Amino acid sequence: MLEKDIDEIVNDTEVMMALEKADHFYITFFNKSKDRIESRRCFWDSKSKIWETKDGKIAVCCVAMDNEEHTISGYRTFTNIFNITGRKAMHTSEGVQ
Repeated sequence: MLEKDIDEIVNDTEVMMALEKADHFYITFFNKSKDRIESRRCFWDSKSKIWETKDGKIAVCCVAMDNEEHTISGYRTFTNIFNITGRKAMHTSEGVQ
């Protein structure tokens, strides 16, 4: 999806709907403060959004999870994004007796 033009992504409801439907997603981005590429587990809620920064980059604000405990770390804004991969929980558990 990020191969689209920035204007298409920012105004594309299909992208936001896909993020809303995902159980969670991973954002891979360049962390400037640590000078390395990282991935964060996140989820989308009603306060999350996507926009174009004044530098022409895509920014995604969403709820970020702590990588070790998978507890909510708070809202984070990501730029310098390489990839966003959505995940949907597989509900395959059936009563086994």
